[in-house]
Amino acid sequence: MSQNERRSQKTIIITGGGSGIGLETARLLLEDSSIRVVLIGKEQDKLDDGIRSLEEKGERAVGMVCDLSQPAQVQKTADRIIASQKHLYGLVNNAGIYPFGSLQTTTLESWNETFQVNLTAAFILIQALAPYFARHPEGARVVNVSSTAGILPNHFALAYSVSKASLIQLTRTLAKELGKDGITVNCVCPGIVRTPLHDAYHANTKDLEDFYARRGAAFPLGRVGEPRDVASAIRFFLSEDSSWVTGDVFLVDGGRLLL
Repeated sequence: MSQNERRSQKTIIITGGGSGIGLETARLLLEDSSIRVVLIGKEQDKLDDGIRSLEEKGERAVGMVCDLSQPAQVQKTADRIIASQKHLYGLVNNAGIYPFGSLQTTTLESWNETFQVNLTAAFILIQALAPYFARHPEGARVVNVSSTAGILPNHFALAYSVSKASLIQLTRTLAKELGKDGITVNCVCPGIVRTPLHDAYHANTKDLEDFYARRGAAFPLGRVGEPRDVASAIRFFLSEDSSWVTGDVFLVDGGRLLL
C-alpha cells in the first residue's frame, strides 16, 4: 500500500451502532472502501446481527459492547479503540435513551442516566479520541445526533429534551475549541424517525404504525423519517464536502419544527 493510500484510510466510531440510524450510517459509510467502522452498542447479539446485515462489507466493521450509562466502561472502550484501531478520523455520537417524565415525575436516577447516555458519554469519547483525530492528515469529524426536542422541548420528556439541548451546546462549544486541530464538530437534529427508540412505548405493531401515520401526516412532507434520511445527513458531515462547516445544527425533521 502506498503512502497516499495509507493516508486516505479512515476509521469512524458510531455509538448506538447496532440498529436504526447508527447501523444505517455504517451501511452508507461502508460504500467507501477506504472507511472502517467501529459500532458501539449495549447488546452483543444486536451488534452481531447488525454487522451480519452489512453483508460483504461487514469485514470492515467491528463491534464493541459498552453500556454508555457507565462512565468507566465508556473510558475503557475509548482506550480499547485507541489501542486497537488505526487512522482514527470520525465519531458519531448517535446513542440515546428517551425516558418519559415531567418535573415532578422524573427521578434523579432517571435524570442522571439520561444525561450519562445522551451527553456525558459523548463528552468522554470526544475528550479521549480528539488528540488522535487531530493526527489524521485529512482533518477529522465529530457528529452529534441531538433531536428536534433539543430545540423545541417534547411534552413529558424533561430529561431527554434538556440532555439533547445540552448536546447542541456541546457541539457549538467544541467546534470553537477543536477547529485549530482540524476537527469539525456538527450536530444533526432528527424529528420522528422509524427506529427501535419508539418500539418500547407501543403495545404492538399496529399501535406503532398508527403513531407513525398520525404524526407523519401532520408534517409538511407528510411522513415520519427513515433511518437513511438521517444517515445521509450524518454522512455529509463526515465527508470532505463539509470540510468548511463546523458548529452547525442541522434539522432532519420533515418540516416538523415549522408547525
